[in-house]
Amino acid sequence: MRCLSLTVSLVIYRPDLPILEKTLLALQAAGRAAKVRFDLQLDLIVVDNSSDAPENKKNESWLNARRQFLPDWNVKFLLSPGNVGYGKGNNLVIDTVTSDYHLVLNPDLFLEEDSLSRAVEFLEENSDFGLVTPAVFGVDGERHFLCKRHPTLLIMYLRSFSPAWLQSVFKMTLSEFEMRDCDYDKPIFDVEYPTGSCMFFRTKVLQQINGFDPDYFLHYEDADIGRRSLAVARTIYLPDMKVVHKWARDTHQAWKSKLVTVKSGLIYWGKWNSPWRKKAAEPLPIANLTRTLGVGTERAPNRSAPSKTILVTGANGFVGRALCSTLATMGYSVKAVMRHELGACSEPEVERLCLPEMDENTDWAEILQGVDSVVHLAARVHLMHDLAKDPLTAFRLINVNLTLRLARQAAEKGVKRFVFVSSVKVNGEVTPTGQPFTPADTPNPTDPYGVSKREAEQGLLALAAETGMEVVIIRPVLVYGPGVKANFQSMMYWLYKGVPLPLGALSNRRSFLALHNLVDLIAVCLEHPAAANEVFFASDGHDISISGLLRQAGAALGKPARLIPIPLMILRTGAKMLGRETILQRLCDSLQVDISKTRYLLGWEPPVTMEQGLEETARHFSYSIRAASRE
Repeated sequence: MRCLSLTVSLVIYRPDLPILEKTLLALQAAGRAAKVRFDLQLDLIVVDNSSDAPENKKNESWLNARRQFLPDWNVKFLLSPGNVGYGKGNNLVIDTVTSDYHLVLNPDLFLEEDSLSRAVEFLEENSDFGLVTPAVFGVDGERHFLCKRHPTLLIMYLRSFSPAWLQSVFKMTLSEFEMRDCDYDKPIFDVEYPTGSCMFFRTKVLQQINGFDPDYFLHYEDADIGRRSLAVARTIYLPDMKVVHKWARDTHQAWKSKLVTVKSGLIYWGKWNSPWRKKAAEPLPIANLTRTLGVGTERAPNRSAPSKTILVTGANGFVGRALCSTLATMGYSVKAVMRHELGACSEPEVERLCLPEMDENTDWAEILQGVDSVVHLAARVHLMHDLAKDPLTAFRLINVNLTLRLARQAAEKGVKRFVFVSSVKVNGEVTPTGQPFTPADTPNPTDPYGVSKREAEQGLLALAAETGMEVVIIRPVLVYGPGVKANFQSMMYWLYKGVPLPLGALSNRRSFLALHNLVDLIAVCLEHPAAANEVFFASDGHDISISGLLRQAGAALGKPARLIPIPLMILRTGAKMLGRETILQRLCDSLQVDISKTRYLLGWEPPVTMEQGLEETARHFSYSIRAASRE
């Protein structure tokens, strides 16, 4: 076990000494508990921001008398050159420390006993993260909602100065700002605006961004440092790290404090140019969360030239064509089943089999002869305007009944593995920003397509338990790549034509999946022993806002996206008036998935970045446009 070091900066200004004593006693208990888990050196630096010499002497004498109650901490008392503000006071420490981790702590905040060990454990196991923000409760046990999104001028006014009746009018706006749509009992990834009362940093990250911005005296310095921190590392709200805050919000109690708030708000607004909503920086790729998952790091087996036969259904579809071609080049014998040969893979190693009618009564026995594994892509796909009188029954006929018929006959023929490409819609349509779907979440399909995919999954897992045939379930998000159709193709066309789009202010997060990445993951799932009877999410591992996607896609096309920053409130009102709320939901809401299990259990990393995937998609789209114009 390597020796770690943790420093704490605690800035005081005319402190309430009984409360400060309680803060220090809680810090001692948390430090001792952390030293049980880790070889840890603990240093506490108390910074006195008062410029009153008698006050300084009193505080130093008081602290010296209490060193005996802090036996696990090396305690230092530091005088600042006056009341330089909260951020500058902490910077006096941050600029000089050489620790592994640094905690910025308020003098009225009480750490729970295991809080430090939880934070150290998480950052030790997850190197992509640089800042942990805790679960905060009041002394009465009430939860404080202190994970926040980037503040706007409207939010600044409502929280600091507006009367209660006006806050009630904008209740939903304030709730969104405080991320109350998220489940505070689960981790929240890439928190934009963490609480400044307790910030647990990886020290090198904190020093890389030069600590707090000294322009702020008090208020919004935490919003600013959270924003800058996200540019170099990831931030997580960790519910296991619990603290109690004896909070006294003086912003509403004195005009002097209100003026400080106004000044800080103007500094923040001017720095980030945010009259309504500053475009958030796109987050770093999703990290591998080993502690959260509790799974191993087994690497993928050798995938060279297997002499096996793979049956692929839906083989002339968008995914099927690419998959058949890839499997053939890997040395597999491929049986490609399709309704018609239009657009089918032309590789000579691929045996093309046409079944114009595939349903719950299809006899697959002859086709399955000699097959080692099945990849089932064929499905009745999601339709925006479904004309079926009973859509759920129509989806069940193909997505459930046909799937289970094929799977049962496959098991009877001795097929060893059945890979089923399902859908993220099994989990639902929307996630709170920062809380992606995980395979452990309870499925919650909201439309007939999602319901049918979930029922197929349940039937396949039951069949696996009954027959011993291994089942692998993959839930992809929206797949893009060369030849993509539907909404993604429309988006590329709008960008190519230079159509102005009113989507420049969107700061949601959505997961996407490059076609090459999905095909690669399917190939891994055909062979990897740890994939058997598991459910995996599939994405590029990099979530992005719709406005960010448009900008990247435009850059790939060589056609800069023309985005107009229309506030979301106006977009929602307009969509409601035009009856386009469903379309707007797909654009404005978040839908994220966590592929940590996929990465760790299979040792899989997406081989193609989103940037590379978009460039490949753009090249194919541009070529198609030029070819069509010549005809």
